Amino acid sequence: MKTRRESNPTPDSPPPRLLSLDALRGFAMFWLIGGREFVLAVAGFVHPGMFDVLKTQLTHTKWLGFVAWDLVMPLFLFAVGVAMPLSLGTYSERKKPLGPTYRRIARRVIALWLLGILIQQLRYGPGNLELFSNALQAIAVGYLVTSLALLHLPVVGQCVLFAVLLLGYGALLTFVPFGSHPGGTLEKTVNLARHVDEWVLGGFRRDHAFTWIVPSLGFSATVLLGAMAGQLLKGGRPARRRLVLLTAFGLACLAAGWIWNRQLPWNRYLWTSSMVLWAGGWSFLLLALFHLSIDVWGFKRWAFPFLVIGSNALLAYAIDPVFDRASDALAQTLLHQYPTYYAELLSSSLELALIWMILRLLYRRGKYFRV
Repeated sequence: MKTRRESNPTPDSPPPRLLSLDALRGFAMFWLIGGREFVLAVAGFVHPGMFDVLKTQLTHTKWLGFVAWDLVMPLFLFAVGVAMPLSLGTYSERKKPLGPTYRRIARRVIALWLLGILIQQLRYGPGNLELFSNALQAIAVGYLVTSLALLHLPVVGQCVLFAVLLLGYGALLTFVPFGSHPGGTLEKTVNLARHVDEWVLGGFRRDHAFTWIVPSLGFSATVLLGAMAGQLLKGGRPARRRLVLLTAFGLACLAAGWIWNRQLPWNRYLWTSSMVLWAGGWSFLLLALFHLSIDVWGFKRWAFPFLVIGSNALLAYAIDPVFDRASDALAQTLLHQYPTYYAELLSSSLELALIWMILRLLYRRGKYFRV
């Protein structure tokens, strides 16, 4: 747990927080801690047509394609990357021995991995041990790769690594045969990424469409893309220049992802390279919007609920399974005789309110949970 510092940072103090990044991270986490269910329940009360439209966008695609709900996890990984140049950059710039930095990186990767396993246990029960099946573990992989890139590669080298990750992963999915199947097989139950997961993880995985080991190349690319955005914000460029660059990068990623989708479809379960670019493009544009509104124009009041969540996003994610289960059980007990969206509205409202109040207390005291 770390405490917020109000004084100007010294060379050995943490870098100042970027409010737009906290808000963006909180915006992504909002949807994961009951926001999705709350919005859908409210829409159900307001107008059935609105509910149908939102339900389509807030329900994961069954296999191929991309909707708004598919952006949440990529956006969160992207936000992790944005923060990294603001923190790790201070270590590389001091020209000190990197041993302590490596140990810090290793501790964080291990902590994220173990916390991911714990959260899966809370969600699905102690009888389902899964070694690699959580967003925090995807973050751990991306954090490790991006940390080493930031410490040892210039910006051009980081761009080359990003291209190698995307092109290499795309080539694996497109050209490498597996078992008795030819390269390019991308069926829900028959694809290279699933084949590798089944071979390596065996029984320590759930039988679902999500894949993890080979898509780690895509996870790393997403976090690295966020780090590139963070370097745009970190430099001493004028605000207008920063916004133009963020927007240009976002549009370029959208265009590249749209074109590549014709050959290698968007697929969040495989975290395909085309999806990395498509989701990355939207993430760049959202970051530009939040940066403009909060950091440049100074409009912070609207973003305060997201700032509270984003300042302790990891803690919110960790405690959500407990509050989700408890609030759902209470709502079902009290409102089981009413239409479903009554219970969903009460459950999601309780879940959001309780978690937010805890985070608000920590925010007011300037305390942040870190691994």
